[in-house]
Amino acid sequence: MVAIYPTGTPWPVYCAPCWWGDKWDAKEYALTYDAARPFFAQLKELQSRVPRIGLLCINSVNSEYTNNSADNKNCYLLFAAERNEDCYYGRLIQGCRDVMDGAWVYDSEKCYECIDCHKCFQCFWSERCQTSSDLWFCFDLRDSNDCILSTNLRHASYMIENVQYTKEEYEARKKELLSSPEKIKALKAKFKEFKSKAIVKYAYITKCEKSTGDYLFNCHTSRRMFDTRNAKDCAYMADAEEPIDCQDGNNMYYKPEFCYNLMGVLQCYNSKNSSYVFHCSEVEFCDSCHNSTSCFGSIGLRKASYCILNKEYSPESFDKLRTQITAELKQPGMYSSFLPPELSPFGYNETLAQDYFPLTKEQAMAKGFTWQEATTGTYGKGDPSQHIYTCEVCTKNFRLTPEELAFYKEWGLPFPAMDFECRHQARLRERTPRNLWHRTCMKEGCDNKFETAYAPDRPETLYCERCYQAEVV
Repeated sequence: MVAIYPTGTPWPVYCAPCWWGDKWDAKEYALTYDAARPFFAQLKELQSRVPRIGLLCINSVNSEYTNNSADNKNCYLLFAAERNEDCYYGRLIQGCRDVMDGAWVYDSEKCYECIDCHKCFQCFWSERCQTSSDLWFCFDLRDSNDCILSTNLRHASYMIENVQYTKEEYEARKKELLSSPEKIKALKAKFKEFKSKAIVKYAYITKCEKSTGDYLFNCHTSRRMFDTRNAKDCAYMADAEEPIDCQDGNNMYYKPEFCYNLMGVLQCYNSKNSSYVFHCSEVEFCDSCHNSTSCFGSIGLRKASYCILNKEYSPESFDKLRTQITAELKQPGMYSSFLPPELSPFGYNETLAQDYFPLTKEQAMAKGFTWQEATTGTYGKGDPSQHIYTCEVCTKNFRLTPEELAFYKEWGLPFPAMDFECRHQARLRERTPRNLWHRTCMKEGCDNKFETAYAPDRPETLYCERCYQAEVV
């Protein structure tokens, strides 16, 4: 099987049917707490015993090469993706069809190399566009159609470089501009320069009140939030949906409430310092536990209660032992922290942390993280006759699938010059970082101040909400 864990990991790795099956029980690996040993040393011992799932792919069809995904059909190399069909290569693709090479694309169809697009149709190399169709190399368009190399437009049609054309003129010019893969490559280079001259709002936020961060929708009284929707009274979170009264978390969905220091969460309540806990309540220092309540320092449990190190106790004994362990962890100040780095099942360079806060191997090791030395892929075996190419960045070989080839042929697109991972990294670089700076509106005569993810040394023309709306709308 293909798995997210390399050969040689200390824990067993199961395929999805076996891991979800009823032929094993995580309680079989239980440990009895030893007060003479550090608690996290015992949790690490438990971690080495309990099986882990090779890929987290739920209720999907012909989409086994996806991870942290659900309800997909005929999808390939998608991550954090749900309810898609015939989609390939992307992260946070939701409710889409025939979308390829995208990031943060929602409810869209027939899109390619799009970033942060919502409800779009037949859009290519476009960013921050909503409810639009037939766009090529566009930035920040809404309710628009049939535009090329355009920015900051609303309710527009037949525009090229923000210049109005008649329908007939536009179609003729479009045919010329997109007549060959070489000309499309030239447009791609021009788009980067054209986009740098666009006006940008201090933050890509909509319907938010008393909230700071970037890529936010309908958030209220929340601070330093990123890629979050429908949050209330939250702080320091990223990639979250409908959190309430939560702090310090990422990849949290389905209305988590009263949660702290969680990662990879579905619908949890009053839980903290845990990862990959689904539909749980009152769990602490747990990993990969589902539909469980009142568990502490446990791994791989399902439908369990009152467990510590996977061993089940009476409610009274559980409370007594949890209080004892909590007192132990409070002494060195570890109780309020996330699971320690030595318990991460991944090397630092394998995680999203490396995308947003890159470290060298030496820096990561100094902080207590591990580093993954094993690499995947092949080199030096390019064969264009078999549609196997060499990435121009990392020199790794990559193959174009039949579905990709059909898509490129249908739209006359040039073949990609980079492998999937390098293409993904290139898309990430087009988004703002997960950090904030204090800046002032650049509109002449305006002195509004705000927190923004645009660093002071960036070239964009940065406006406050009021000046942006006056200029763009």
